[in-house]
Amino acid sequence: MYMLNIFAQQVFADVTDGTAQFGNPLGKTTEFSALIAKVLHAVVQIGIPVLVIFIVIAGFKFVTAQGSEKGITEAKDAFKWAVIGGAVLLGAQIIADVIANTVDKL
Repeated sequence: MYMLNIFAQQVFADVTDGTAQFGNPLGKTTEFSALIAKVLHAVVQIGIPVLVIFIVIAGFKFVTAQGSEKGITEAKDAFKWAVIGGAVLLGAQIIADVIANTVDKL
């Protein structure tokens, strides 16, 4: 029920004069760097829960491997790629911030 409540809040519908209009979830942006920052922020907000899910899946693989060398290798690979994905996700945010600050100063 809690998840349904979260998704219901993300609709951004505005009802005026009996007609429903969808608002812009990114807000009004006049600069390209601000648009990229807002889009990347949305991607990070979606990506972090996905990252947690993949780390949990890697943990389940460790538990279900039951000492099997092949299973443990698969679990280690899953965890390694989840960590790499998280680094890319957060690294993209940092790189975008650096580029936006550089462009703004030019």
